[in-house]
Amino acid sequence: MTHRKVQDARSGTIPVNANDATLTALSTAPTGSMVKDTAPNAPAAGTFDLVLAAVAGSAVGSSGTPYTLTISAIDLTAVTQGWPTQTLHQAFDAANGWTLNGTGPDYQCIRTFAVPVPGGGPGGPLAGHTLQCVASLVSQSAQIVSIIHSNPFVLV
Repeated sequence: MTHRKVQDARSGTIPVNANDATLTALSTAPTGSMVKDTAPNAPAAGTFDLVLAAVAGSAVGSSGTPYTLTISAIDLTAVTQGWPTQTLHQAFDAANGWTLNGTGPDYQCIRTFAVPVPGGGPGGPLAGHTLQCVASLVSQSAQIVSIIHSNPFVLV
């Protein structure tokens, strides 16, 4: 059974247990933009951004608890790995982007990762291919685990 986190209509936030964290969005965007785009490097960019959003409960958001964030890409056209996986060792703290969500008590984190287009830009080896990114967050104790995937997108 899949449980999808739903935004609270009154507060505009995604509720989260005090001792939990959840990845809430993963999308591609043109470099420097926060606007989702299914062709993020069009018309001729050598990079694009991957935007990741997450929420954490009041007990976790500033706890300093270490976690591993893993981001990978799947080439759905060739059914292969799109580019090398990024493995980032982080913690629930301000240094890693965790801030109070409004007046609290929960925390939020929005991170942008610059992604170089394989082959250096348009017309590269993945031009015309459909890809999808996947991110996972796993705390050091494995008590907090979350996974999310982006919508499919095309490189030009």
